[in-house]
Amino acid sequence: MFARNFFTVSFFVSLSRILGFVRDILIARFIGIGLLSDVFFAAFRVPNFFRRVFAEGAFNNAFVPIFIDKCQDQIKAKQFLGNIISWLSMVLLLIVICFQLFMPFLMQIFFPGFFAVAEKGDLLINLSRITIFYLFFIVIFALFASVLNSLGRFAIPAASQLILNLTLIIFVFFFANIFSNYAYCLSWAVFVAGLLQLLCIGFFSYRRGFLVLPKLPQINGDLKLFFRKFLPGIIGANVLQINLLFDSIFASAIAGAVSYLYYADRINQLPLALIGIAIGIALLPSLTRKIKENDLQGATKLQNTAIEVAILLAMPASLALTILAEPIIAVLFERGAFGGNETIQVAKALRYYSIGLPAYILVKIFEPTFFARSNTKTPMYIAIGCVVVNITLNYIFSYLNFGFVGIILASIIASYLNFTCLLLFAIHKQYFRFATNFWRDIVKIMLCALLMAGCLLLLCFYWQQHWQIWQLFLAICCGIAVYAFSAYFAGYAKLLKKIKR
Repeated sequence: MFARNFFTVSFFVSLSRILGFVRDILIARFIGIGLLSDVFFAAFRVPNFFRRVFAEGAFNNAFVPIFIDKCQDQIKAKQFLGNIISWLSMVLLLIVICFQLFMPFLMQIFFPGFFAVAEKGDLLINLSRITIFYLFFIVIFALFASVLNSLGRFAIPAASQLILNLTLIIFVFFFANIFSNYAYCLSWAVFVAGLLQLLCIGFFSYRRGFLVLPKLPQINGDLKLFFRKFLPGIIGANVLQINLLFDSIFASAIAGAVSYLYYADRINQLPLALIGIAIGIALLPSLTRKIKENDLQGATKLQNTAIEVAILLAMPASLALTILAEPIIAVLFERGAFGGNETIQVAKALRYYSIGLPAYILVKIFEPTFFARSNTKTPMYIAIGCVVVNITLNYIFSYLNFGFVGIILASIIASYLNFTCLLLFAIHKQYFRFATNFWRDIVKIMLCALLMAGCLLLLCFYWQQHWQIWQLFLAICCGIAVYAFSAYFAGYAKLLKKIKR
């Protein structure tokens, strides 16, 4: 069950990310890196932050364990769902209204560097007033997605995320001439995409018998329990996203940095989503059920399998992105308004981001260990400490003139600290223990990954400049082949059988 759910989520997330690359290639082609790109990415940062927080984090972690308990009685489950959606709709509407009223003030907090140029600050405010509606749509979407995940239906919530990228692509191709510039075109596309995603998930929730509409909200024990888990989970499950939001504040003071970090993060998000987020979403319901059945041995076995799969996939991905950063950026984005200098800067950002990739992924695997046991406070306290560390390091690195590299380094250090603390607390609270021969297997994974890295370095030495798409494709295929064969001979075919069971 875990394997099927993981591969289902991973498959649709991969399709979404591929479409995302097409979208970003178009954005790079038409607006490159400059005022319009910086402002649009900044305007999209706040609602997109909430998308990742809710759709991929706190909502799923807080809602699923409670809803699974309620599903024994469908009437009680629908009453619980109806009350949650009623409260959320009211709160979200108030938040959107507040953003509309106080947008100039809020944007000066989030992106203070933009207001040194009046045109840039005014455009940011106007675009943000459009994109902020996505916040309302995507949080309600996340609620219904969590319902379907709880019922074992992972395909529709994962596939619905394709709508955002498809909508942005269609708008760029067919509706750009309606707007004064591409930034306005993309902002309205975000608005429309959020509405379409909500309508899509609502339709499939209706087919499952769980479409409920907002009504007069009530305060009861179930609501209090949900928010006791949800509010700490917003922080605990989203250290990376919170750090990225703070990173944007520092990046806004550096010309082009918002765009550099955006494009690099988009590439880095592919393995993070395919591995970390997909495993985390699939792991939580399975782990919750095993713990509620008091099958602690099975829960430990499942956790170890998830971690081993994550490391097996994360290590080669991290090394490959580090080595192939410049060819990847050049092949994907270097055309039109996106030139050679932009390639060098974005590739530098990607190399640093890829160093933190294993930590980003493992955090997503360890969080369900706590959330499945309804413990959202421990990850929250760890997260607060890591956010403080990130902000402090950002100030230090900016004082030392590290530029945008300092912003990434601060995020990497905070992520490894987050992972280390989650691991130590999980062991201390007896939520987790390593399986026999775990570390021996990790060493074997690292050796296989290093062998793959050697192959990629040889190809980079042979094709030093002017990479073509066929060369990048061949390099990736060679890397996958070397790693797959070495992993097979190292005995990892057994792991695949273990996953299937």
